[in-house]
Amino acid sequence: MGLFSRFERVTHPSDGIPPCTPEEVIEALLDLNGPDAPWTVRDGDPEEGADLVADWHCTDPLWRKYFHAVNEDSVLQTRMRLMPDQSQVRSLDYQWQMGHSMSGGGMYTWGKGQFRWTSGSRVIERGPDGKRRIQKTDRYDTADLKNHLRDTVLDMGWSWRARFSKL
Repeated sequence: MGLFSRFERVTHPSDGIPPCTPEEVIEALLDLNGPDAPWTVRDGDPEEGADLVADWHCTDPLWRKYFHAVNEDSVLQTRMRLMPDQSQVRSLDYQWQMGHSMSGGGMYTWGKGQFRWTSGSRVIERGPDGKRRIQKTDRYDTADLKNHLRDTVLDMGWSWRARFSKL
């Protein structure tokens, strides 16, 4: 048992859902791609150590306005490995960010684990009754992607394990 094993979250499918084949799970996850989605689910490279990778489009100019808190040189991704013998998908988030140090040089940071990035702007307006109200605009939340991934896996009869250290 690893150091972070006790903190891992495992979500199981509803009772009575028979597990699908690994190929059907992969196909269902790849079907989450679309022109209006701020992510791309793709096959993982051998160096990534994952079967599938979901990349956020945080550097794409079309989606850039939603990623206020994320540097232009940032990469956010969720890597997934299928464990067919356990009917389980393991997920691990990765984040890379290039910044600038006080001395003017480049600074590179990265992390892995379970991340949740949220951002949004708020506008305070007066409603027709004269009372102030807060309206949220231009928001993103990485849970939007992770919930789609997890729910798709659960609908296929597989469990979802959120890992903290390695797949």
